[in-house]
Amino acid sequence: AVPFFKEKRAERKYENEFKNIQESVTEKKSDVNGLVKKNKDCIGYVQIPGTTISYPVMQTKDKPDFYLNHDFDRNYGFYGTPYLSAYCDVKKSDNLIIYGHNINGRRYFGYLQNFREETFFKEHPKFSFTAVGEKEKEYCVVSVLETDKYADYYSFTDYGNEEDYCRMVEKILSHSKFQSEAAKKMKKEIEESGAEAFFRKYQFVTLSTCRTMDGKDKRLMVIGCRKR
Repeated sequence: AVPFFKEKRAERKYENEFKNIQESVTEKKSDVNGLVKKNKDCIGYVQIPGTTISYPVMQTKDKPDFYLNHDFDRNYGFYGTPYLSAYCDVKKSDNLIIYGHNINGRRYFGYLQNFREETFFKEHPKFSFTAVGEKEKEYCVVSVLETDKYADYYSFTDYGNEEDYCRMVEKILSHSKFQSEAAKKMKKEIEESGAEAFFRKYQFVTLSTCRTMDGKDKRLMVIGCRKR
């Protein structure tokens, strides 16, 4: 019984910690800069209105998966903290890939599993990401992908030519579990404007988590985009 209580205590400590961070950010209207003063690894903040997803986003390029099992204060923690792929540049990349844990009961980033249900998908068409030193930016959800960790979607961070960029965007849109209005508009825009005009017109943010119940390599991606 001891490990169970120990785990519960750790979980409570964790939840309180996130709660404090969430309060400090919300009070200051998404002022992420306050968080950077506490930990320079913090590069932004992600929020999905009307859900429990409201978290700082970290990045450590020298130790790519450090925050897979460390809390905001850099202490070891099973639940980790959402973090940006080491291959992404928060200011320049075409697609920012943010990883987070799926904890039992759809907690933490596991809450993204709700996007596998069409009603939830329709009710939550947008999320926001605020990069350090910048204003909050809104992203329209254009794709929900049930995939695995080997998928080439994970290589989509920066593409040097318009054909690859367009091909990947089309793939993301057409393989989505559901079609949002924003996705339909984007498909039409690609068809009408062509690859060259469409190239790098949008910036994407991908929220990625595990689909543990479906197998250890299975992943879920919720992808949002905004005009640059």
